[in-house]
Amino acid sequence: MKKIKLKGQPGIMACNATDIPAFPGESFTIAYPEAIGDVAQPFWFGTIKPRWEEREQGVLVSSGEQPGELSYEMTVTPSVDSVRANFKLTNHGRNTWKQGMAFNCFQCGAAPSIRDHDCLRHWVRVDGEFKRLREIPRVFGARPAIQLYSVEGAPLGKDLPFVADFETTPDVVIEPWMAIRSRDDKKMVATVSKPGLFLFQNREYSCIHCGTGFGEVKPGQTANATNIVYFVEATLNNWHRRMQTELGLQPLASRASASSR
Repeated sequence: MKKIKLKGQPGIMACNATDIPAFPGESFTIAYPEAIGDVAQPFWFGTIKPRWEEREQGVLVSSGEQPGELSYEMTVTPSVDSVRANFKLTNHGRNTWKQGMAFNCFQCGAAPSIRDHDCLRHWVRVDGEFKRLREIPRVFGARPAIQLYSVEGAPLGKDLPFVADFETTPDVVIEPWMAIRSRDDKKMVATVSKPGLFLFQNREYSCIHCGTGFGEVKPGQTANATNIVYFVEATLNNWHRRMQTELGLQPLASRASASSR
């Protein structure tokens, strides 16, 4: 079976995914990274003009830089039902970043079979249980269509300036992935990161984001992280087992939230 086809958008921090076996005739945008750098002050989409190079086997390599601040390289590798993005992020500044980040936007609005503006088919996992995202508390800020979430194994959103500034993070901690089931409930897409840093969801565009964390990054240091987007015909349980195996993830005890349980 043919691999998913990827096409970089020249000078833009995004590529398109088409010819997807599970979603014939539909396309998705992988806007990576929508923001990158120090979690206290990252560089947003459009401020960096990346270069896209096509390699063998359909692999893309995107590289960009903000002179004197940072550079990154992202290797994007397709398979028949997933796209893996391996990041390398280098701090070229003078100050240590307490936490490096990449804000990864997976846009599903152009795919009729999967888009879900009403958030009826979004799924996450909390304390070992699958839950519809609508079951999770929301905090409505200045942009009520968006929501950010703290994830297991990472600092709480309130301790991450990029997340806290949106003022839309509920007191709940979930696994570092988000999925959308298809309208016929036979297929799904999902985004997951290792290390995961936070999740972001925007009902307006039917996009889901799984931010990657790079930990502390000192001047001159390069750190690594991974994100995988899945396009599969599978149940949540079967996909979840596969994903954990592929990324070597094990459920972590959720960090205590600010709310009492």
